[in-house]
Amino acid sequence: MYNIAILASGSGTNAENIAKTFNQGMLLRVRLVLTDHADAGVIERMRPLGVETRYVKPSVWRNEPQQVVDMLNAHGIDLVVLAGFMRFVSPVIVDAFPQRIINIHPALLPAYGGKGMWGHHVHDAVIAAGEKQSGVTVHYVDDKYDHGEILMQDTVDITPEDTPETLEQKIHRVEYSLYPRAIVEALRRLSENGDSKEEAAAEAKPTVDEMWAQTLKVDYNPATAVTPPPIPQPAAGQAVPPNAGIMPPPSQMQTPPPAAAVEPMPQSYLAMAIIVTLLCCFIPGVLAILFSSRVSSKYYAGDIEGARRASRLAQIWIIVSFCLGVLSTTLYLPYMIVASAFGA
Repeated sequence: MYNIAILASGSGTNAENIAKTFNQGMLLRVRLVLTDHADAGVIERMRPLGVETRYVKPSVWRNEPQQVVDMLNAHGIDLVVLAGFMRFVSPVIVDAFPQRIINIHPALLPAYGGKGMWGHHVHDAVIAAGEKQSGVTVHYVDDKYDHGEILMQDTVDITPEDTPETLEQKIHRVEYSLYPRAIVEALRRLSENGDSKEEAAAEAKPTVDEMWAQTLKVDYNPATAVTPPPIPQPAAGQAVPPNAGIMPPPSQMQTPPPAAAVEPMPQSYLAMAIIVTLLCCFIPGVLAILFSSRVSSKYYAGDIEGARRASRLAQIWIIVSFCLGVLSTTLYLPYMIVASAFGA
């Protein structure tokens, strides 16, 4: 049995797809999900699937990453999978799981990667550059953003009519199909490179064909079943083209779940927040700016409800700042008139 841990920050659609793909059998399973957002959508998505999900405070990720390592080791994790995890992974965690942490990126790395290139920022840049093709990359995680060895890639054609939003939907559909296959490939490499024959026998690790059958939700019986297409074994010094030889026959392919409709981002009211801060009451105005600035970050992290809440709070503090400004002006003007009259 291979145990997978998923790190996620947002709504958890990729995490849900991975858990549903693997957790119906006994060969691979998502054992643990960790999130750095207490209100992340992934928590609710994992609940009906029975996957243990834990919130780990941002301060722990920053200052005490060994706690995360201990948690992963306590659950016997073989592979760590990043699925919309919006935090730089500490070198402490990377060193504890060498070549055992993978990430998915919504572009064809090394293009459109690096710090700040996530979510809509990637799709905006791709469309603005007039690219004819984009895609998805699954890569190993190292000590730099989007830098580790590429594990798999798949492409998406871009039409003149595409927008960042429609491109994002295309990318999501490819992610749902590609990531489970990449997980199987990562575990195959782990089994070949990390386990001795004695260890593999003692732990009864599944074969690559068994893992691939499980990915497709196909019953696998070595005596009677048709063996799924094997993942290719590269010759020395020869690179394997992404996805080469591992695509199943069309009859066995699962249709990936349709991408959810893209909900428009709630209004941030940032301009109004700045205006009331300058012209009305300063302190509530600053709070309005604070919540306004959180709308987009939460939205693009997949936390739609958090974005709505930040938008509502920004509205509230804008109104408070405006009302206090009007009230103070209303009280101040009569005071000045009376003071001027008595002073005269």
